[in-house]
Amino acid sequence: TEFELVNEASDLVFHLLFLLREKNLSLETIAKNLEARHK
Repeated sequence: TEFELVNEASDLVFHLLFLLREKNLSLETIAKNLEARHK
């Protein structure tokens, strides 16, 4: 269901942000990497 998808996506984003913070990385760094890979 949409509710379950939102819950799973929320968990995924939370864990991603936690890991990035632990490694001193930002979402901006990830976004720039994605942009460079898709040129």
